[in-house]
Amino acid sequence: MSNDPVILKSNKYGLTLQLDATIPFEDLVRAVCKKFAQSADFFGETEMILETQGRELTAEEGMVIIQAIELNSKIKIILIHENNELKDTRMLGQIDKFYSDEIFENAKIIRGSVMKNDSITSDSSLVILGDVKSKASVQAKGNIIVLGSLEGAAYAGYPDNTGCYIATGLLDSNNIQIGTVNGAIRIQEKWSFRVHKKEIEPMGVSVWNRELLAEPLSSGLLRRIKN
Repeated sequence: MSNDPVILKSNKYGLTLQLDATIPFEDLVRAVCKKFAQSADFFGETEMILETQGRELTAEEGMVIIQAIELNSKIKIILIHENNELKDTRMLGQIDKFYSDEIFENAKIIRGSVMKNDSITSDSSLVILGDVKSKASVQAKGNIIVLGSLEGAAYAGYPDNTGCYIATGLLDSNNIQIGTVNGAIRIQEKWSFRVHKKEIEPMGVSVWNRELLAEPLSSGLLRRIKN
């Protein structure tokens, strides 16, 4: 049996960290820093889904581990897989946990970006672990979540479910449709100044009074849709 407090293994999601459950957390973090500093050239610049095993981590400890990895390598951890649940470490932290669990349970997950002229469809929800580039298109019968920027076309709720939504780390497209509703996207008035300043923050688009309405996820948009 290895005495290494941090063991790296590949998995179907990305990377598994087998963590020692007995050593102090501070020592574990130092071991993670050392391990990824030594492996930085091997991994290069990449985005990964991280799974942890062997030790239960609080939410705060999980974020410390992620920071330790990112500070000592060129890896970006975009999702963490804990206890058979995928949890977003960035944008989806603003969505209620029970709601994000439902999203990932049935969603089609695309690792990386959807490039120019590519087209992706899903019979359920769709999660893009990257960008949707200009002239690319994504379509889902359920919701669409883009962790990066949305520049291309997105059609959620295909063909006629206006109760779905589109969420993105950066909304930079006017080619959006939800169910049977498309056209201009109305920015929620109280947020319009911030949006015009192009402040980068995750945005959600839903249907309200037969219009497409956009507002930051932090405003509670998706919780209102859920309820």
